[in-house]
Amino acid sequence: MKKIHIPLLVFILSILFNFTSTAQASRNLDRLSSIDFSPQTLAGCWHYEANNKIYALIGASYGLIIIDITIPDSPMVVLQVPGIHNLWREVKVSGQHAYITTEGLDSTGILNGVQIVNLSYLPDSAPSKIYKGDGLIENQLMSAHSITSDENYIYINGHNIQSVGRGVLICDISDPWNPVYVGAVTNNYCHDSYVRGDTIWTSDIIAGIFSVYDISDRSNPVLLATQQTPGNFNHNAWLSDDGNTLFTTDERGNEPLGSFDVSDLNNITLLDTYFTNNFSSSEVHNVRVLNDFLINPSYGSQLTLVDASRPNNLVEVGNYTTGNYLLWDADPYFSNGVIAATETNPGIFFVFRPTYQRAAYLEGLITDSISGIPIPGATIRILGTTIQKNSKGTGDYYTGVADPGTYDIEFTKTGYAAKTISGVSLNTGIVTTLDVQLRPLGISVGTIGFAENISVSPNPFNKYLIVGSPDQLVDQINIFNILGEQVKTFLPESTSGRFELNTEFLPDGLYLVQLISKGSSAYRKLIKN
Repeated sequence: MKKIHIPLLVFILSILFNFTSTAQASRNLDRLSSIDFSPQTLAGCWHYEANNKIYALIGASYGLIIIDITIPDSPMVVLQVPGIHNLWREVKVSGQHAYITTEGLDSTGILNGVQIVNLSYLPDSAPSKIYKGDGLIENQLMSAHSITSDENYIYINGHNIQSVGRGVLICDISDPWNPVYVGAVTNNYCHDSYVRGDTIWTSDIIAGIFSVYDISDRSNPVLLATQQTPGNFNHNAWLSDDGNTLFTTDERGNEPLGSFDVSDLNNITLLDTYFTNNFSSSEVHNVRVLNDFLINPSYGSQLTLVDASRPNNLVEVGNYTTGNYLLWDADPYFSNGVIAATETNPGIFFVFRPTYQRAAYLEGLITDSISGIPIPGATIRILGTTIQKNSKGTGDYYTGVADPGTYDIEFTKTGYAAKTISGVSLNTGIVTTLDVQLRPLGISVGTIGFAENISVSPNPFNKYLIVGSPDQLVDQINIFNILGEQVKTFLPESTSGRFELNTEFLPDGLYLVQLISKGSSAYRKLIKN
């Protein structure tokens, strides 16, 4: 969470977002109910269910608020467990106990540490105590930014204890009321973490990376991999259901959510990035994953849903604007299918009914109409929407819409004639493939006739190429790789005759040779091996 305490800024943002929110229609998110807790601020949100009751647990500025949302249209506040004052408070649940972190401190130290709340007595009461550390860290734990729970362990992120780094404290909660310290991740300050099985994924916000550790021995975490995130300020991360994709957020304006292929930790690859449709400069704050959908509470006071079933093609399919500044957290893991969410300031609690609808996908390859080489960085716009994507280095593009229908698609790239294809039908859950050729400006089919008698050999080639032009003029020879990148330019000493070009430096692959004479161009496709 950004530490911004400027009332004037909040007031200005309030005016701006209240104004724009009236112009934004919600999609696939129905607001069922809300409760205003101001002047308290709200932060983390998590779930607990027992005895046919469904509870939302909310980290508020003065403690843990417990809300009965069994009937989501009529939420009822059950009680508030007091805690030291702080603008952000995070909560997770294991079994019948909640574990709460905050960075607030009191001068007596009585409320400093991790708060443990026994939920088994709800709705009547919720006894609590403070864990301050044991063993190697006995009585040293005062604060932490966030907390993660998984099976019989809690993971305390961004804590205060310098002697074991400010990464993650790992505690055994086989006895849930009395955690036992067993080890620590110490490499970097950790803002948040995600745990599945014997692997922890840490969001190292200051280092601007996520890190992956083997914690099969929780007393000795072993670093497996690190990866820089798109905005170099990794706030949180969440793993896909199949474990092959990690979704990351960066807490900086104008920075996207990232989708990474992590199926091979030796070759982590960025697949796609996502900006919110309505307020693209306002970044996603936290990402959660459910059934290949991303649930994204975000700056700009917006909640969005993204279809991530094709992780190289993230498409927003739901959105709702809530308030003034920041929708802090959202929890989609309730058995009744609702999403509980928290607007931070003013502190408003929301309950939504989501419609998880697959996108209508549009994908294809953009190539040069003369040479056939892929065109990276071309812009694809779905007209009548705000959706805009760029082709990748391979010329491939991936985009889509939430609403099925018939659309006009515009393709542009500097140096090429724009092309619009009308009447493209996009259907829910269906991939429509549309390959497009763009014509280079100033080049037409008629201009290549000059080179009919020019030979380029051998093909395949290796250490050299021979260009033969007994009766034609050749002013310049350019060589491009498969990505359309110009890798070499030759300027012949004479403009006709036989030229031998040294190509030993080129790696094996497919190349395009461009022959230029008096402003006209001709191309040859060649293979080096």
